[in-house]
Amino acid sequence: MLRKVSLLALFVILTLNTAFAVQQKYRNPDGVDGTILLGSHYAFILAEPNGWNLDTSAGKTNGLDAVLYPDGSSWANGVAVMYVRVIYKDSKEKKDLKQIIETDIEKFKKVNKNTTVSVMPSLSTRDQMKTDMRYFYDAENKNHEAVAYIDEPKVVVILVLTSRNKDEYSKSAAAFKDLVASYFFVNELVKVK
Repeated sequence: MLRKVSLLALFVILTLNTAFAVQQKYRNPDGVDGTILLGSHYAFILAEPNGWNLDTSAGKTNGLDAVLYPDGSSWANGVAVMYVRVIYKDSKEKKDLKQIIETDIEKFKKVNKNTTVSVMPSLSTRDQMKTDMRYFYDAENKNHEAVAYIDEPKVVVILVLTSRNKDEYSKSAAAFKDLVASYFFVNELVKVK
């Protein structure tokens, strides 16, 4: 009960002072730690994997809520990087997880003609959600992507590992699993003004 009250108090304070997804380091007595990403109708926590940096400003121009890159690199020059994107479900088009995944696949194949997409085994988040996983490979650009889709009531949270170097992609796979495992959805009723 104390945990719910402290989380509620934290979000009331945060929602009074923010207009977009924000980054806030958080650790409560129960050990739930990480960075809070907050937007209209969602709030979730992610913990950057060891040796990685989480940045909520570098990817804004690309419409990304956060980007991650290894220590010693940056979003612009990282060989393997990760990013976080939030897609709202649209009641007019009745978008759901399946439609969002299908749209991602269609867009990827339209841009990258020599593309393959395959289903990957599901990963579990810190709050025991199962992810819907896909592996995208763009043969023309030699780009490898692991994509975790997390279905929440009003949004789909997308976590992505991407690299144009297969070895770096493989080396970063464990960090990506750690990122997915750190995900913890807190609340859907956040109203950002």
